[in-house]
Amino acid sequence: EANILVVEDELKLVEILKRTLSENFNVTVFNTFDEVAALLEHSSIRFDILVLDRMLDQKDSLTLIAPLKEKFPQIKVLVLSAINTPSEKASALDLGADDYLSKPFANEELLARLKVIAKRMPSELRFGNIAIDMLERTAKVAETDLPLATKEFLLLRAFLKSPGKVYPKSVLYEEVWQTSADIESNAIETTVNKLRRKLEEAGASASIKNSRNLGYWLEE
Repeated sequence: EANILVVEDELKLVEILKRTLSENFNVTVFNTFDEVAALLEHSSIRFDILVLDRMLDQKDSLTLIAPLKEKFPQIKVLVLSAINTPSEKASALDLGADDYLSKPFANEELLARLKVIAKRMPSELRFGNIAIDMLERTAKVAETDLPLATKEFLLLRAFLKSPGKVYPKSVLYEEVWQTSADIESNAIETTVNKLRRKLEEAGASASIKNSRNLGYWLEE
């Protein structure tokens, strides 16, 4: 399932969107311009699709698209707007939006558009002889299936998105557990050790390295 961030300040509409999208996507909701802007400074949580309300707190949310795509190149953006003019749509697309839907809209149309966007996203990540299919949530080493628990898969996905990148523990909390709050102190170590062992036993060409002061990374 793709991870979708819905940014909408109309709370009644937010509840409708959550009900509409939750059966097909993992949905996170923000309500303010500043919450989205904070992603540029502090967050490493990766969203696949951003559903962005055109105006937030009387601020132009289109100004966020370019910097968000610079930090998260894989993200797709669908803009929701009460402004329904060709020039407005063209402006949003020129600024990096992948789609534009005018309010009011049918929930079925929004869902259909998001499914189309999700299908256009690359579903496979590879590094060495390790591969995962993000839509099917399956993993392979040298074309042999590698059974993984959910957290192990999410951890491997994080490493495969940026091989060689060092992930501090705090970043993995957000990336894998989708929270910045404390979880069991040994949760990351336990999950990393299980994944590391499975990769080694399967003959993976890359392995998980770690430094106590830095974090974890995937290296051939």
